[in-house]
Amino acid sequence: MLGFPGIPGSNGIPGVPGVPGPHGPQGREGVKGQIGDKGSRGMPGPRGDRGREGPPGKSGPRGIKGIKGQQGLLGMKGEPGIVGMKGEQGAVGMKGERGIVGMKGVRGAVGMKGERGIAGMKGVRGAVGMKGERGIVGMKEQRGIAGIKGRKGDKGEKGESVKASQANAVPQTNWKQCVWKSLSGTDNGKIKDCAFNKLQSNSALRVSFQGNMRVNGNVKCNRWYFKFNGNECSGPMTIDAIVYLDWSSGNPDLWHHRSFEGYCENIPQGAVRVELWVGRCSGQTLGDAHTGWNSVSRIMIEEVSRPQS
Repeated sequence: MLGFPGIPGSNGIPGVPGVPGPHGPQGREGVKGQIGDKGSRGMPGPRGDRGREGPPGKSGPRGIKGIKGQQGLLGMKGEPGIVGMKGEQGAVGMKGERGIVGMKGVRGAVGMKGERGIAGMKGVRGAVGMKGERGIVGMKEQRGIAGIKGRKGDKGEKGESVKASQANAVPQTNWKQCVWKSLSGTDNGKIKDCAFNKLQSNSALRVSFQGNMRVNGNVKCNRWYFKFNGNECSGPMTIDAIVYLDWSSGNPDLWHHRSFEGYCENIPQGAVRVELWVGRCSGQTLGDAHTGWNSVSRIMIEEVSRPQS
């Protein structure tokens, strides 16, 4: 058991150091002493490892512009780059406004006379005309002097047999045309109609169109055709024409006069509405169509006898 500390004595003569004894048991932790005076600065220790990079500081003021250096040597010409892939086709542009009509050009020189063409085929014999009205009976005059008897004429050629009766014959005067002079920009729809009175039930109608037909755009197609009372011809087939344009190096502006015609049977007697239409070609992209530019357009209708059996 530890005792209380005694009164310090006077310093004695230092004795000979004894042999160190064994370590005694660890005493209790003493009371924490007061902080001592700051010691003198020690010698610098060895330099430590580089610490982590700190966050970037604020931008300093802009430095003075340096002197312009000398121009460097011209580098060698590089090899040509690889040709890029072909881009997709751009969207079709909006339809432009109609341009101003140009001035009339100078009349060209008269061309050389062409060679005589080949004789055409003999045409079909026309229908028998209607019997005319009986003329007014003339006044009886005095008998004239008898003339000299003429020579006997040559024998005529054998005539063609006409099986159709007079009742089935159609007068050649039953025809009509509808004309106009205006530009139609319709791409898909009716352009014009023309009313006609069909006199016979077993006759046919011959219809034709003449005018300017134009399609604008690349790989585009339009179809012009006739309707009769709202339906296309089925006797024997439709009457139509198509204009197809495939012009990969730009959109040409071509305006041409064109015509198409045909015969349609099985149309009842009476009022017939003949209609000119334009629309899409089968399996093709609809184009920008124009009909009747700067010229007269015609729909011509004629009633004709039924065809040969």
